[in-house]
Amino acid sequence: MNSAVILAAGEGARAWPFSGVRQKVTVPIVNVPMVRRLALDLQAVGIDDIVTVVGHRAEAVRACLADLTGVRFVEQRERTGPVAAALLGLEAISSDMVLVCCGDIVTSRETLADVVETFESRRAEALLLTAPCPPGLTASRMTVEVEPDGLVRGIYGRGGFDHPRFGGVAAAATDTLRRYLARDPGIVANVGVGSMPPAEGHLGYAFDLMRREGIEVHAVMAQDFLVDVDKPWHIVEANRKAAQHALDRLESTVIGEGASIDDGADIAVDAKLWLGPGARIGKGCLINGSAVLGAGAQVIGGAILGRDVTVGARTRCERYAQAGDGAVIGADCVLSHCAEFSGVMFDVVYLYHYCSLSALAGTHVDIGAATVCGTWRFDDSVKTQQVAGVKEKPECYGSMTYLGDYSRTGVNVTFMPGVKVGHYTCVGGGAIVYDDVPERTMLLPKQEHLLKPWGPEKYGW
Repeated sequence: MNSAVILAAGEGARAWPFSGVRQKVTVPIVNVPMVRRLALDLQAVGIDDIVTVVGHRAEAVRACLADLTGVRFVEQRERTGPVAAALLGLEAISSDMVLVCCGDIVTSRETLADVVETFESRRAEALLLTAPCPPGLTASRMTVEVEPDGLVRGIYGRGGFDHPRFGGVAAAATDTLRRYLARDPGIVANVGVGSMPPAEGHLGYAFDLMRREGIEVHAVMAQDFLVDVDKPWHIVEANRKAAQHALDRLESTVIGEGASIDDGADIAVDAKLWLGPGARIGKGCLINGSAVLGAGAQVIGGAILGRDVTVGARTRCERYAQAGDGAVIGADCVLSHCAEFSGVMFDVVYLYHYCSLSALAGTHVDIGAATVCGTWRFDDSVKTQQVAGVKEKPECYGSMTYLGDYSRTGVNVTFMPGVKVGHYTCVGGGAIVYDDVPERTMLLPKQEHLLKPWGPEKYGW
């Protein structure tokens, strides 16, 4: 197999506020755009012809991939769903076998290699990647019932959590897949009584048709992690799992050209470090576990890194700033003067002075001094979120604050747990934010003052 189709045409509206000024598949995963990470992994497992179907904000996807040899683009001009996008991509494929990947799937290179190897070793005509349903998720959009011998027994829309879910990656004979996708009715027909599927096709239905008509459909389970990035908290989940996967594979400390670790730094005994060219850990810094520092990154002036932290290129952590366990920090960011951060931030985020954030921060976010995020509610529950008009509680990271791209705050802002702030939005100093803030909005607190006469006579002089 040497051909693949990546589906990267959708709007990704459920990922708001991180789908407003970007295409969702360009969201960074450990400082690499999601779709680029997927394309590089496909090339690494031997796939040298990649057709990417673009549509919504096509230019953003092209910008991520245009320099990669062997990547071609076809454009889906109308939003007619993933099945139509897959058919469009298949028209550009000339090889007999093809791998179709949803562009918003984050998994390991090893898992993709396993899909290709299993498909070829079993000489299968069709194969699906599956993954366990996440804890706390009662049902998945498409679940797969798999026999002990690895053959698919059934594929169900909105199936229960007792079956694995479809992992967004499938391999098939090109002509077979094209033939069955063409028979998709434009709605998920294989659902239970009482279900109400949207009027949009799904890749999984084509494979269920194959199975019903006697074609053996095989399944392989994701080896380690797989995240379907659909909502904001999935961006955090994908970053943390991908970063941890990379850190777990560090066998020893690696120090790049021109990088240095000061003898006065306090490094955990079991820490494995990867320092890119020119990166530096300075005197008095505390490194509590393994860490990756990109090229030119600076951890100086008594900064503190928790366990398993990733710091992007040219980022500065300085003056007793602290990055918590598992933090993923983008390129060209600043954490300074006692700022505390846990979570994930994209590129060019500034936390200059005395603030404490547990957040997913988009690109070019500027946080005012003394801004804090609440991390737990008084009733010990998770905030109920509105996602595309539907109420739900996140299955992970439900108490983080979600700060959209190009947003900023004044000083002394307080965010309640789970609040989302839209892109191009400013939150004024002193605000206490209880509810989501729309994009392109300025939120200013309104304060009332009570003035009374006062002076020494009030003290009895």
